[in-house]
Parts: sequence; C-alpha cells; structure tokens
Amino acid sequence: MTGEIRIEPPLTWTECQGSRFLGRSTEGPRALLLEVDGELPTATVGLALPDRDDEESLDWLEDDLQELIDAFPGHEFRGRIQCMGDGHWNDMWGVVVIDGRAQRVTPQVIWPDDTPGAPS
Repeated sequence: MTGEIRIEPPLTWTECQGSRFLGRSTEGPRALLLEVDGELPTATVGLALPDRDDEESLDWLEDDLQELIDAFPGHEFRGRIQCMGDGHWNDMWGVVVIDGRAQRVTPQVIWPDDTPGAPS
C-alpha cells in the first residue's frame, strides 16, 4: 500500500478528535489513519494514510474513504491509495477521490511487444 489522501483545508483538532480514524480504534478495523500534525490542542490533520498495520482492512478501503469524506463537509479530499496484492501485476488496484466520491480503480498494464520478458 502506498499513497495518501490530502485534506484541504486541514481539519482542526476540534473537528476530528472523536474520529474513529485517529489512532487505534475499538470500532473494528479501518483502512485509513488520520495523520496529526503539531501539538494538541492546535494540531491539524491534512493527510489520511493507509493503515499498514491492518492489511485485512483493505476490503473496506473504498467505504472507509467515503465515510471520511462524508464526515467532514466543507473540506476537499484529493489523492489516491495504491495497492498491490500477491499477484503483483495481475492484482493492482487503488482508491481515488473523484468529484468528492471514493472510487475503486484497476489500472491496465500494457507491455510493448518488443519488451524482453514481457508476458505473452
């Protein structure tokens, strides 16, 4: 998993202090974590990052990102989270934000015909 979701303007601590996307949650797995910048109580949150300690939560990545977007109206969310499974080139996908909606996308890898070692 790589990537990030930028939040503009950044969330204030007051806005997000009760979010289940802060730290370890007792509400079960979640695919994203809010990145706190600064000292409390003036800290802000301008990034959401994938929770690399809970790869099983990837099944909820699209839903979790949409929940995060919906929880903070008045903020713009931009970016993508990219994932690659055990199948590598055959198992790449990601979640992007398009017009305020989280959407799962699957890239298509196209190998040039003359590339040595290209799959046939």
